[in-house]
Amino acid sequence: MVIFDIIKIIWSGDYMERWFIKNKSDPGIEYKKLGINNVIYKILLNREINTEEKIKSFLEPKLSNLNSPILLKDMVKASNLILSHLAKKNKIRIIGDYDVDGVTSTYILYSGLHRIGANVSYDIPHRVEDGYGINNNLIDRAYDDGVNLIITCDNGIAARDTVLYAKSKGIDIVITDHHEVPKIVENSIEKELIPDANAVIDPKQNSCSYPFVEICGAVVAFKLIEYLYLIKGVDKEEFYENFLPFAALATVCDVMPLINENRIIVSKGLKYLRETKHLGLNALIEASDIKKNDIDVYHLGFIIGPTINSSGRLESAKYALDLLLEKDYNVALEKAKKLRELNYERQELTIKAFNVIDKKINSENLLNKHKVLIIYEEGLNESILGIVAGKIKEKYYRPTLVLSDSKDLIKGSGRSIEEYNMFKEFSKSKEYLTSFGGHKMACGLALPLENLEDFIKDVDEKENLTQEDLIRKIYIDGNLKLKYISMNLLKEIENLAPFGNGNSAPKFGSKNLKINSLNILGKNKNFLKMTLSQDNISYTATLFEDSEIFLNNLAKYYEREEIMALLQGRPSNIFIDIIFNLELNKFNGNISIQLKIKNYRITGDKDVNRWFN
Repeated sequence: MVIFDIIKIIWSGDYMERWFIKNKSDPGIEYKKLGINNVIYKILLNREINTEEKIKSFLEPKLSNLNSPILLKDMVKASNLILSHLAKKNKIRIIGDYDVDGVTSTYILYSGLHRIGANVSYDIPHRVEDGYGINNNLIDRAYDDGVNLIITCDNGIAARDTVLYAKSKGIDIVITDHHEVPKIVENSIEKELIPDANAVIDPKQNSCSYPFVEICGAVVAFKLIEYLYLIKGVDKEEFYENFLPFAALATVCDVMPLINENRIIVSKGLKYLRETKHLGLNALIEASDIKKNDIDVYHLGFIIGPTINSSGRLESAKYALDLLLEKDYNVALEKAKKLRELNYERQELTIKAFNVIDKKINSENLLNKHKVLIIYEEGLNESILGIVAGKIKEKYYRPTLVLSDSKDLIKGSGRSIEEYNMFKEFSKSKEYLTSFGGHKMACGLALPLENLEDFIKDVDEKENLTQEDLIRKIYIDGNLKLKYISMNLLKEIENLAPFGNGNSAPKFGSKNLKINSLNILGKNKNFLKMTLSQDNISYTATLFEDSEIFLNNLAKYYEREEIMALLQGRPSNIFIDIIFNLELNKFNGNISIQLKIKNYRITGDKDVNRWFN
């Protein structure tokens, strides 16, 4: 049976979206011999998994396929230096960052070094008081404490001046990081600005031959401890049991692509997490009301990760790290509950800030004035600026930077779209900035308030976004009729998990579905449950959207009587096109398939030939 159509373009004018069906070229692999069907085969090809070797490796992730830590530049140099300090019983300090990646990186390095007998301590900068990354104040604290070696994690690659300051104090320094290396252009030649540390481990260095650069800071730390454990003869299973869950958590929360070894780390890390005896992790799981055996990427990215993050956003990230290091379960549970409360507080602050920024965008007509949204508002908690920027970006599909006041400067956090390399583009205007760092899709910066207007003007003048760039692109794996959906297909799709950035859950399109029933649920009436049918086949579908918005969209194409009939459970004649994921619905011991609607378009009639070009 042929389920997938050739590539077609689908316009959804009402929602400023453009829908595409992926159609990667078929290299002619005899996929049936690999135990997969044509749907799964197409999905894999759409993800550039296009050789027998790649398919086998993807379907059977193995820890033995992880890249060797020795492939990271300066791994041997860093390890020898660390072991030298360890032998002398010198004081070693880990300096991390205040987000999930930073906290877990710090945990991995601290616990790993402590295991092999190091005299080790840690420090994490305060988001407001210290700002991002290693700085001179942290160096002074280390010096006053008699520290001989500093190891950074998830930061340091941009800290050239601070590294020199540490060395002037007689402190050795090893940088472990995963961020982009700062660069300058001299005589039309791009030059990396690498700190003059004793060793620099960062896969994004040009001189590093590591085969997969898209790893997070915690995985870099994970690799360092792996190599040290290898030298010291620590059991490999102990290493995986202790640290794979943290590497997986950071990989998901730092939105790394779930391909190559990241897929292995997350897939196997989840298995170890479901069986973990770690007190801090178990406390977080219990405090979050998560069924341990059901833990997946969603729980890492949307529950456990934000809970850990709340510590660094609203108080000090050291509190979250203390939780992970706690040896008394009852104490750990109380700390985890406090973090959950902090996260609820963070959520409330985020909602309020989002509403303020959204109102400002509309009241000042910013969408018509700027293709890149740069919005300043006094009094916002700087710890949530990135979250708010991300939500605004998602709503309007514009590169977005949200700023607020912070001491004598204003600080901002940005989130971008695929068509706009935020790090590269903002670098063109960094003369207005006092500090700046990030990557293609996100950044953080600070500048004097008096520079803001000129900065916005300069960004506007240098951006080259087209109107086409500002239309959201939705890519689906194929057109799937309801009659082809089965429990077997769903189980085969689940074998492609874990899903996330770079390996999204397969999305399908289906057209001309009749809405047989519609129920509006949820405290805020933002959960819609409907029954959809096509060719006498029916499935339950769910949609998270404000019911008023959905009904207003229906009203653009259907009469009030038709809509009222639907709401009252009477027969109606309303049709919809959808993009959806397949998911299992487990309720009261019953298991069924349901469609999770990601995008939709009201057809208005049964003639949907216009859906396709």
